[in-house]
Amino acid sequence: MKKRTIFIWDIHWCYDELKLLIKRLNIKEKDSVYFVGDYINKWPKSFKVIKFLYRNRNQFKGVIGNHDYYFFEKLKNDIKLNKDEKKLYRKMKDNPKIFKYFKELPLYIEKDDFLLIHWGLNPEKSVEEHTAQEITNMRVYKDKPWYNYYKWEKKIIYWHWAMQWVHIGTNVVGLDSGCCYWGHLTAYILETWELIQQGSLDQYAKIDYSHVNPVFQ
Repeated sequence: MKKRTIFIWDIHWCYDELKLLIKRLNIKEKDSVYFVGDYINKWPKSFKVIKFLYRNRNQFKGVIGNHDYYFFEKLKNDIKLNKDEKKLYRKMKDNPKIFKYFKELPLYIEKDDFLLIHWGLNPEKSVEEHTAQEITNMRVYKDKPWYNYYKWEKKIIYWHWAMQWVHIGTNVVGLDSGCCYWGHLTAYILETWELIQQGSLDQYAKIDYSHVNPVFQ
């Protein structure tokens, strides 16, 4: 089997589904695995997700998502944490190496054949010029989704828009298939364009997908 570059979308604390998806992927030592951010939220298994990524950090890489970013912004600006965030913070403090790893996740990862970000880019800026707020939250540039203006040749792997569900374009791939909303946790293999999914084991949060359709360009 040839080396694979595997991307896994917004986990959102779905630890059990993540473990099942990893098993289905049958990951080998030569494979590279990347995560698109948003590891935590209100579900109690957020810390297990981070701990799992930390233990596999030599092979598993990832970028920070908006939920992760705002968690650290609350800590930085002394904003009151909710009860679930308090529990997560206590576990983080008890495990300083894991806390440091999580806090230092990059905003983006760029390789020869892809750029990995959590969400959006301003087409008038280089990726280095973006703030954390922009790169983890930007959905619309001017009056349209940001990727409508994206003209670079390098493929962008991203997501942060579960209501849109799936977006596959010429040079962009976004596959947040709403695992925490009773959807799926999705993996994408760069070399073959193959999608592998693990269905949610529960509905951890609610969202109305009745009007949502995949977007292909």
